[in-house]
Amino acid sequence: MVPVLLVAFGLALTSHSQFDLRLRDVVTLAVAFDPANLNHQVIASLRLPRALAATFVGAALAVAGLVMQGMTRNPLASPSVFGVSAGAALAFAVSATGLIAWVAALPLLLVTFCGAGLAGVLVFFLGGLHRTPIHPVRVILAGVALNFLFLSMTRGAVILADENAYGVFHWLTGSLGNVTFDDVQLVVPWTLLGLAGALWLSQPLNLLRLGEERMQNLGGGIRQVRWLGSLVVVLLVAAAVCVAGPIGFVGLMVPHIARALIGTDYRLLVPACALLGAILLLVADTLARGLRFPNDSPVGILTTLLGAGFFLFLARRKTLEVMG
Repeated sequence: MVPVLLVAFGLALTSHSQFDLRLRDVVTLAVAFDPANLNHQVIASLRLPRALAATFVGAALAVAGLVMQGMTRNPLASPSVFGVSAGAALAFAVSATGLIAWVAALPLLLVTFCGAGLAGVLVFFLGGLHRTPIHPVRVILAGVALNFLFLSMTRGAVILADENAYGVFHWLTGSLGNVTFDDVQLVVPWTLLGLAGALWLSQPLNLLRLGEERMQNLGGGIRQVRWLGSLVVVLLVAAAVCVAGPIGFVGLMVPHIARALIGTDYRLLVPACALLGAILLLVADTLARGLRFPNDSPVGILTTLLGAGFFLFLARRKTLEVMG
């Protein structure tokens, strides 16, 4: 997967540009940066932060989806389906539009963390994740209902803030177009912290995969795992959303692809999902740039188109399994 990631990263740096960017420009930039070289300037100031952000945002969303699916034992779980991303987006919209002055004064990561945390807590209790055993349908209904609620409230906030509406609306589609190195410095440490938490949870999630009763018999603490897993999900989603907006369905698709490739061991799935999520978002962002070239297109449009079909496929397969 690492060679594929490197190829995707290289294409993200050079594809769909009005300048004649080549892979050799990337190599020469890495060896000896030339401030007078226009191609070096474009790659270093515009393309490199965007590619780095796509790498870490994709990894964060994919691992968040994996942890959610492991905690709930539900193949349809993901930050975009269960409303966690929508909660973070609502908090961002309130901050960016200035509807509540004191919220706008807070650091953006703290704002999105609180929004994602509120959504996570509501899903946790309304979906019955604090109980054992959990009911999968109840979790889905709670997540989907909260997702629509937060999306409606976000649209209301955008409508009320007329002068800032376009910028926030563009961000709400999920975009990496205006990412800077400041955003990269924000997303990288928190994503790495969330990935470390997910790795720590890999063995408990392996036990939970065997069943809640068996996990308890083996001495596993189900509630502790779900609380810590929820914290990891909120941290990863908050970091991703504050940089790129609510990019949908990455956390739904990637864990299923990873399981098809390497199996169900979470010790392997966590790093595999991180790599696959990075690859998916790098490729999707590169393709999105080419949709209306030379104009930019939000990457969230492409991931939503792919993810909606994937979600319907999973939902239909799950329904057939239940009926069978």
